[in-house]
Amino acid sequence: MTRPFATSAEFVLIVHPDEFKSTVGTAWILRRSISNSRWIRSYGADLDRDSAFLDLFNASDVVPLLLFPGPRSLNLSEGSDEAWKALVPSSKRPVFIVVDGTWNQARKMLNQSRLLRSLPRVSFETTRPSEYGFKQQPHPDCLSSVEGVHRVVEILAERNWGTLPPLREHDQMIEIFRKMVRFQLQQVS
Repeated sequence: MTRPFATSAEFVLIVHPDEFKSTVGTAWILRRSISNSRWIRSYGADLDRDSAFLDLFNASDVVPLLLFPGPRSLNLSEGSDEAWKALVPSSKRPVFIVVDGTWNQARKMLNQSRLLRSLPRVSFETTRPSEYGFKQQPHPDCLSSVEGVHRVVEILAERNWGTLPPLREHDQMIEIFRKMVRFQLQQVS
């Protein structure tokens, strides 16, 4: 059982409808774990008309950031404090947009949404491959949504751009994720 916790940065999950229907998976782990997270069901094409998503663009106190690798993304692991402050001024707080689905679904959702494509991108370095043992990642640096969010929480604290939950409650997401992966692997063996 997970104890919900709040993170210093907000996370908004854009969940592909196929993942939304699933009662297990990374979106559900994140939703049940992070009390100040939000999620929106979308194919991508309908996202640009979604009122909850549009509210992010109209909020004066936040900077929506797309957590998605790419050549134009700010590398949170290596980016300078100046680059971070230029992206997220002290008067605003970051809201990380996480596209949850398979990598193919995520790319399609990104391609179908003008607003998603317009967001500044952020990414990070990782030295560990994904533990998602029953799903193929397109690149060794690609992680599941849970692993990615966990890593962002860690990096923000390491860089003094955020804080860790007081009792490291975010680590429980990884433990639940590992249990889910073990269970799925047992089912196919």
